[in-house]
Amino acid sequence: MTARNRQKSLSSLKAAAITTVAIIAATITSMAASQLSAVDSGSAEGLSGQQRLRQAALSELQYIYASEPGRVEIEVAALDPRLQVPVCQEPLQASLNRHSPNGGRVTVRIECRDQGPWTRHIAASVRIFQDVVVSSRALPRGSVLGPGDLSLQEHDISTLRGQVIKDPTVAVGQAVRRAVSADTVLGIDLLEAPILVSRGDTIVLVAERGSIAIRGTGTALQAGEAGKQIPVRNNSSERVVQAVVTGVGEAKVIF
Repeated sequence: MTARNRQKSLSSLKAAAITTVAIIAATITSMAASQLSAVDSGSAEGLSGQQRLRQAALSELQYIYASEPGRVEIEVAALDPRLQVPVCQEPLQASLNRHSPNGGRVTVRIECRDQGPWTRHIAASVRIFQDVVVSSRALPRGSVLGPGDLSLQEHDISTLRGQVIKDPTVAVGQAVRRAVSADTVLGIDLLEAPILVSRGDTIVLVAERGSIAIRGTGTALQAGEAGKQIPVRNNSSERVVQAVVTGVGEAKVIF
């Protein structure tokens, strides 16, 4: 082989090597770009499959309870690490199975609505801290509540049973059904209209006909709160009549 031919052969090999390197470089660049795109896609969401489920549940609960007064604490339960979460090509859809205004344990339904739909259920707890009415001192059964008997305290209402009272004026004038200690949360079920007439009381009995009102006395045969109909024995005629309690020690005859 002449020197000229050797030079041409070396030039051809060099060109082929350069071409091969260029192809490899292009392949590597393409693979890197593909991997970078996948990483960027994951980084955009920034979460694993399980984390995306929990984030979707958290976002839904934050939206639902955003308008609740007071302080709200939401905790989404950890998922079983063995739980497989398929990739979803559409944004995840979240909905609350049952909305409890007082919070507590809830379940969020997460749906993927792409061509391969699937559903998962995520457990969570919602704690809502609000000011509620409590007794400011110990009260015996039947005590009629005044402003000085009441105060406001922050409580986690998700742990309280029944309908709590948030406005003290609702409780003023009501009576407690049982004895309570100081700082007892006063719910609607714990209160009742105060007894204005007790059984055996001598009361004022009012009978009205048109513009004429006749007042006498009677003996209550049953206890009653305002507006309750009770039997009363007229002390003059000994006749038993039905009367509606209208005030402390007073009732109006029903004709």
